[in-house]
Amino acid sequence: MNSDTAAAQVSGKHQSDTLATSDGLTGFIEQQQNMNGALRLDQATIVLVEDDPDSRESLTLLLEAEGANVVAVADAEEGVEAALRLLPDAVVCDLELPAMDGFYLIQRLRDHEIRGDHAPSVAVALTGHTDDAYRLRSIGEGFQHFMTKPASPEDLVTLLHDAIHDRAAG
Repeated sequence: MNSDTAAAQVSGKHQSDTLATSDGLTGFIEQQQNMNGALRLDQATIVLVEDDPDSRESLTLLLEAEGANVVAVADAEEGVEAALRLLPDAVVCDLELPAMDGFYLIQRLRDHEIRGDHAPSVAVALTGHTDDAYRLRSIGEGFQHFMTKPASPEDLVTLLHDAIHDRAAG
């Protein structure tokens, strides 16, 4: 996989990150430098499920730079375990995962939330699939939001901020 190594000044610390062409983000470094100083995801708990290590690392760095507490895992089973244990504010999940897909995760999470009378976590399907069938299925299965890769960091953070805020407002 081709990758570019870049250094970013994030939250006052010098951090280095390897950005891969398939990481699901476009222009991460430039966008991060342009985002305002407010931590828009301050203290939000987010479960991130992404099997590509470079994408998982980039997304984790982005979300943590915005103040989120991120639990990043590589497959749906680990994602289910983390989501059921934490009942996070949000779940960001790739749909194409090894063994079990993101649809499995959202079905298990929604079932647990309903049976336990828990507020539903914000759920974002983040995928390389651009066709309407995936978008419609993801919404039908329980994801509230659907973003295609490569996703703009600004768009992802804004979506999460707004959706988590709306969830908290009831």
